[in-house]
Amino acid sequence: MAAQTWAGGLAGLWAASLGGAVAFALVIVPFAMRLYRGGDAKLVLAMGTWLGPAGIAWAFLFGVVAGGLLGVAVAALGGREARREIRQTVEAAVATATLPQVDPDRASHRHVPMAIAFGAGAFAALWWRMG
Repeated sequence: MAAQTWAGGLAGLWAASLGGAVAFALVIVPFAMRLYRGGDAKLVLAMGTWLGPAGIAWAFLFGVVAGGLLGVAVAALGGREARREIRQTVEAAVATATLPQVDPDRASHRHVPMAIAFGAGAFAALWWRMG
């Protein structure tokens, strides 16, 4: 926020604050549901202060898409056991009409690295806005 204030004065401070607020609104529910880890949420909040409200909205959207692609890769590379676990989780969620429950004790190699996805989303958003 200090860098944005230095670069843009009060307008920069306002953009950074609004970007942080939008980022918070985007990640608070998934974080509370344990879909994102604390580091992922903090990264999105920091990106919001740098990118502003419109930039973080695009970065988050692109990051979620990238996370989906990474999720497919994790499932494909995770082997038969990972695919079975995913199938059971999705079937249980469909049967109960609820969101899938995330096991916080799941092996780290079976987590989707959302920080990478959100970072890629930030680059994509910057590229999109420049084009």
